Amino acid sequence: MRTQHFCCLVLAAALLTPAAASDLERLAPGVTVVHGAVNGFLVERNGKVLAVYGDPREDPPAADLVLFTHARRDVTWAGRELVDKGARAVAPAAEANYFLRPAEFWQAFEQKRFHDYAQPTTKVPVTPIKIERQVRDGDVLNWEGLPIRVLDTPGYTRGAVSYVLEADGRKIALTGDLIYGDGMLWDLYSLQDAIPEAGIRGYHGYAARLADVIGSLRKIAAEQPDILVPVRGPVIREPRRAIDTLIARIHALYANYLSIDALRWYFHDEHILKKARRVLGPDAHPEWMPMAETVQETLPSWIIPIRNSRLIVSRDGSGFLVDCGFDAIIERLDELRAEKKLTHIEHIFITHYHDDHTDRVAKLVRQTGATVHATFRNRDVLEHPARWRLPAMTANPIHISAPLTSGARWRWKEFEMRIFYFPGQTIHHDALLVTADSGEQFFFIGDSFTPAGIDDYCLQNRDLLHSGMGYDRCLRIIRQYAPDALLINQHVPPAFRFSPAQLDRIEETLAQRKRLLQRLLPWDDPNWGIDEGWARFYPYGASVRPGEPLQLELRIMNHSPHDQVFHARLRLPKGWAASPATPPALRLSPRKEGSIAFTVTPPKIASPGLRIVTADVKWADRDLRSWTEAMVRVKD
Repeated sequence: MRTQHFCCLVLAAALLTPAAASDLERLAPGVTVVHGAVNGFLVERNGKVLAVYGDPREDPPAADLVLFTHARRDVTWAGRELVDKGARAVAPAAEANYFLRPAEFWQAFEQKRFHDYAQPTTKVPVTPIKIERQVRDGDVLNWEGLPIRVLDTPGYTRGAVSYVLEADGRKIALTGDLIYGDGMLWDLYSLQDAIPEAGIRGYHGYAARLADVIGSLRKIAAEQPDILVPVRGPVIREPRRAIDTLIARIHALYANYLSIDALRWYFHDEHILKKARRVLGPDAHPEWMPMAETVQETLPSWIIPIRNSRLIVSRDGSGFLVDCGFDAIIERLDELRAEKKLTHIEHIFITHYHDDHTDRVAKLVRQTGATVHATFRNRDVLEHPARWRLPAMTANPIHISAPLTSGARWRWKEFEMRIFYFPGQTIHHDALLVTADSGEQFFFIGDSFTPAGIDDYCLQNRDLLHSGMGYDRCLRIIRQYAPDALLINQHVPPAFRFSPAQLDRIEETLAQRKRLLQRLLPWDDPNWGIDEGWARFYPYGASVRPGEPLQLELRIMNHSPHDQVFHARLRLPKGWAASPATPPALRLSPRKEGSIAFTVTPPKIASPGLRIVTADVKWADRDLRSWTEAMVRVKD
């Protein structure tokens, strides 16, 4: 067992059975693939062993050299123990810091995780891995007379490389996570990134590295390899067919995504075409949905736009504010009071947790004593943001003084208010339907739609594609409760309304997207590959004193269409303890979420500083190592 860096808490004995965890596939004399939680590619020459990726077997034999293709900790664990036993290691220069100085990432990320619009992967090593040589495109390694060429193949990670060698007259490419099986990708969310040439930052860059994946796949294809050995999944014996299949599937998915992309409203056609043509080719022109009907005339006098907030003012002058993310909003409220257009703020409704909608809510409440509304579903993420790992988070907790169930309605002055859990732009999102006694009806939908389509451009927001969840739920609510209401996205100046045909088009596009993802992703349901948060620690960020216990939960959502039994293993900093010693496995019905509770305790003598706790997760044929993490700061 790997115990040098971690104290492991085993939840299932099956995790420790070597025979069940791996099998061997001979590719040529002296060339073996060890299939396990990840693949290990082993070459034996002159009594020495070269390992690409590592060796996934428990207590593997020693190796002379380990080649890493990228720095993700969910695959590098297989080579770490070989390095710890004395093997030399080679890694891509572009990701060397993750191997050599991972603490730098974690120290910076502790604060950067708030207001995060870059969306970096957090599947970064926790402790250093010693690297002897850093390589880049064009380098040639010579190991025991075997030349190994290095290709830069960014895509799944920004700085990944592949290795190409020949064995028994056949050319073999070791491609990391660039491709899986017969034309698939391991997941989509890991490809979220910025598109500088289109002025799009990471938060808005839906699977932006698909363009890099395609470029790297073509680079591999130009090598005309006979065999591809990825870090996960089966050996690929028809590389050209698998590569062509994957590129075609990427094209189909990305065209589907662009057809109802909300960003078209913000960035306009030519700007969005830049990102389309990166992936689809220079002549691409997506078949966009026609823009929704917009109401360009002035909103009714009782709705006052203030930046990305909206103020509802009753006849008696009292105010009901939707979101408050900036000081300028509070300043404008002060001006309205000075102009006698507003007496005071009675209520605040929060559409979602993103910082540009929440950063100044607590400040405004301190000034006004306003009642704050949100659904019970979203209460915790607003009251305890540090406990969550999500994009664009505020660091400012907000007390929800009036939590409500979805569908609740009440009177406020001359308006009927009705709140809905509305998981559109993010899984943690609400909407407010306001009907005036005059008959006017407006649906405050936060950032979930623009006239161009849906705001699902950040995969880390967890836009699920299950029936009754995500945008499927939002569309049902619009059809049932607000078919004639004007929709208000506070970033969009005009109110707008989708026609029944447009609602049908969005639903049909999402149904097609789910089918396309099913072919692209190697899971029994595509939501596994678009939802990075299916397994996560709660709290994500916490603090503890030496020797004091800390309660953690590993929360898991079962995206499978049938029951699954989940097992886990904690990987703790050296000297930490966990209880209970053998918690039971977690059985979950389809589409349900559950949790495993732990108590972790640092040593009584522990230096202050940040520590990272990770967890393996295993079910059915999946065995994911160090898959998710929590950040724990040991206090003085």
